[in-house]
Amino acid sequence: MTKLLLLVVPLLFVVYLPFVTQPDPPPEPMVEFRGLWVSRFDWTTFAQPANPAKIDEIVHNAAEAGFNVLLFQVRGTADAYYDSPLEPWAVRVSGQNLGQPPSPYWDPLAYLIQQSQARGLQVHAYLNVYPVWTGCTVLPDPAAQPQHFYYRLRDHYGQTGNKLNGMQWNAIGQQLCTPYQYATPASVFMDDHLLAVATDLVTRYDIDGLHLDHIRYAGPDTSCDPVSAARFGAACSNQPSYANWQRAQVNGTVDKIYTAVKSLDPDLWVSAAVWPIHIERPEWGWGQWARQGYHDYYQDSKAWLAGGYIDAIAPMIYPATFNCPDNSFWSQDKFATLVADFEADSHGRFVIPGIGTGYCTFDEIEARITISRQAGTSGHALFAYNGLLVNNYFEALKLGPYAETAVVPQPLTPSTNN
Repeated sequence: MTKLLLLVVPLLFVVYLPFVTQPDPPPEPMVEFRGLWVSRFDWTTFAQPANPAKIDEIVHNAAEAGFNVLLFQVRGTADAYYDSPLEPWAVRVSGQNLGQPPSPYWDPLAYLIQQSQARGLQVHAYLNVYPVWTGCTVLPDPAAQPQHFYYRLRDHYGQTGNKLNGMQWNAIGQQLCTPYQYATPASVFMDDHLLAVATDLVTRYDIDGLHLDHIRYAGPDTSCDPVSAARFGAACSNQPSYANWQRAQVNGTVDKIYTAVKSLDPDLWVSAAVWPIHIERPEWGWGQWARQGYHDYYQDSKAWLAGGYIDAIAPMIYPATFNCPDNSFWSQDKFATLVADFEADSHGRFVIPGIGTGYCTFDEIEARITISRQAGTSGHALFAYNGLLVNNYFEALKLGPYAETAVVPQPLTPSTNN
């Protein structure tokens, strides 16, 4: 706005000069974590080589819709979806053999980072933690280089019959194998390998964070493997002491990774996808449907928040399959209940509710985004890319809940621990 200032010059004349005021400052941008999970199944196809054009598509659609973080999977079953010196190339990258690089050569993670930075998107490298291989019978190629961790685990701990001692066994001595074969969280050897993988990613790639998935036991009554028995000092049991010990093994893995990553770069995010129900409260009355992270998977994700050795958790509050209309257990009311439960115990850390993308109407997604905002969370994440693509929801996000652009919250540093 311009005003006229009267300046009187004695005996001569009157001059009117412009008086310029400062314009109003621009509004502060919205601060909200808007994550999009991009699993290995979203950008690769079995028996076909991965294509950089698919990365271009993902980055374009995510940026146009208003996302600001890509949670991009780089590790599935101890195989690599990037150029790793520690684990072999995944079959789904080359489309051919385990350990075979793509031809012509390209590095999907490096390429994604380059494209994402040009569009203002953060990249958080997303790793499956304890899965070592898929299924019960098909084993990775022993000749693949670098040597697959399955064989390193076997050579380090040995095996009993056809069971690897370093894998998770159930209470009747069977090695678990559905949907994965899982390394035991009691394995320090496994932790050391994970730390090496995390350190390599953080030091060689310009990523903005590390995102952990499958960082839990495979289910109740696990793990009764020889490695766990040796470290616990007794056979596994249904006693609370053993369950608490199991939770401590998972907590220890999270703490080690957090400490290692933050020591390299305090500004990097360390987050984890977690079971959607921590502990069911009696007043909820959900009963047998409510598998609990704390009791059934020995995943005490709230302890990570309270202990300050995670920046954010993303409770996966969505069904495995979607019905149209939605009549699953995971209703909007239950979503709101669980979001409020986690947010109440955030201890100053970030809670990023996970929202499914397979709903037959976009209203289901938008309602859950609204619930997350009303609960005061730091953002949310959508699982996963293909659901948005198949249902053509990118434009709805852009015109609806993402009409206002948002910046990612600043990650926490060890000095801000509670």
